[in-house]
Amino acid sequence: MIIVKVGGSIAEFAWKLFEDLKGLEELKKAGKRILVVPGGWIFAEKVRELWKKGVIDDESAHWMAVECMDVYGYYLSRFADPVIPENFHELSEELQYGGVRILIPGKLVRNYDELPHSWDVTSDSIAIWVARNIGAKNIVKATDVEGLIVNGKVVSKISASQLRNETCIDSYAPKLLSEYRLDIFVCRWDRVKDYILRRGAIGTLIAGSEVL
Repeated sequence: MIIVKVGGSIAEFAWKLFEDLKGLEELKKAGKRILVVPGGWIFAEKVRELWKKGVIDDESAHWMAVECMDVYGYYLSRFADPVIPENFHELSEELQYGGVRILIPGKLVRNYDELPHSWDVTSDSIAIWVARNIGAKNIVKATDVEGLIVNGKVVSKISASQLRNETCIDSYAPKLLSEYRLDIFVCRWDRVKDYILRRGAIGTLIAGSEVL
């Protein structure tokens, strides 16, 4: 199982990313599955604006932002079939066949309610949380940047514990990566296929374990 987190920053290129993912014949032959976890896109940005103005509190903002992931997920469902599970057993059952599916996560997140209700937790953390609960070992964040940039260069690998104020993932994600001992690869959307096929894609691997 491969988790691909698709942020709103690449909404205009999403069709091409899905075209790439569906065209991976190697994955089809192996019966491997790809689960796309959507970000919150422009909808979550609006929620954050309201929160900053004091119109809504942390609790309301959290659940509104989760619902924004659902909205973006439905937008992406033009390109692949959505899955709307209420629990992880149901999700695993839905994903037993190969192919690309889009997670509509609202019911799942609300039913378990295991993550903090703050802006420290965004769709990045939710993607990692989902990966851990369905046993997915590969997580890719498709975005509009090449990876984590330090001193003007893309870092190929860094441990989650070394992250400070970098903005390529949310601030709670490093804690989850370390706790779950999972890695996430951050790359530009058109590098995702190369990473999945292990063709040496440019990007940054953020490791849950320490990097020597």
